[in-house]
Amino acid sequence: MIKINLLVEARAEKVAKAPLITFGSANVNNYILVGLIVVGLGYVGVRYWMLWSELDGLKKETAINQLEYDRLKPIIAEVEAFKKKNAELRKKIDVIKDLKDKQFGPVRIMDEVSKLLPELVWLTNMSMSGNLLTIQGQALNENAVANFISNLSASPFFAEPTLRIMQGDEKGTFTFDLSCTFTHTPREATASQPRT
Repeated sequence: MIKINLLVEARAEKVAKAPLITFGSANVNNYILVGLIVVGLGYVGVRYWMLWSELDGLKKETAINQLEYDRLKPIIAEVEAFKKKNAELRKKIDVIKDLKDKQFGPVRIMDEVSKLLPELVWLTNMSMSGNLLTIQGQALNENAVANFISNLSASPFFAEPTLRIMQGDEKGTFTFDLSCTFTHTPREATASQPRT
């Protein structure tokens, strides 16, 4: 005789017919799960919207900044060119200043004498022996020679000059020969300024 267990089949049919989600008190976990899924999707949606809005704002700000950069680009190029020229000029000025500070000997003497030379006087010869400077030249009148001697004595680089010779010729020009000592370190300048 064959025995059939109908209870097992009935139970299997009951399980097969039961819905996955039921709204009874026994399925509270299902409600919690659905609620968490809804909250998670809501959070992801809000976060996506916020990031998209921020990205859109950054794109607009980038476009505005790019327009401003394009507008200022020629000005920036001019400023860079100015800075470069300014640096070159500063370098040249420093070189000139350095050369002037290191200027000794004949160049320094000629520079100082040329500053003190008044009008109507020209030099024909300059020689130096140690610190003694001998100057020979010509002038159109005696006052011009006197002005030159006065300028030399007022300079902090020259001691009181000594006029050796002063002769006039038939053309009205005066030939002079004077000597003075030159120092590379200036002494205290007198109150009188060089006359031209």
